[in-house]
Amino acid sequence: MTDTESLHRERLLPSWWVWLVLGGLVAMLSVAYGAALGSVVGWILAAILATIGASLLIVTSPTIRVDGSGLQVGRAHLPRWAVANPRVADRAEVRKLRGPGSDARVFTALRPWSSSSAVLIEVADASDPHPAWLVSSRHPEALRSALSATMAS
Repeated sequence: MTDTESLHRERLLPSWWVWLVLGGLVAMLSVAYGAALGSVVGWILAAILATIGASLLIVTSPTIRVDGSGLQVGRAHLPRWAVANPRVADRAEVRKLRGPGSDARVFTALRPWSSSSAVLIEVADASDPHPAWLVSSRHPEALRSALSATMAS
């Protein structure tokens, strides 16, 4: 396997209901300002708010990639040799891992609107300030398998 050969890749775009909420907020503000200042202002505001909102949702959606060099989540990178014991965490375990009493040093890349499951990856580098990574995934078993394959190579 080469360093650039991708074993797993996914983008954590928001679910359909997040887009629906964005549309509702844009509509409410546009109608309110349109009623007060005129329909042209309302339509212009709708276009601007929809563009800004959609852009923010897309830009802040991280890409998860596993290849021969390791794991990359957004701009964060965990080298292959530092990946240890990846395992799938269900909704209850994710809640426990990010709730009161949890280790605040764990690197988290959670998008609850994208997925309720995640993968917990222990970090085998003692000098790393993060003992583990907790990463949302729509396909946690596939991500865990890709990480295990990367560790084996």
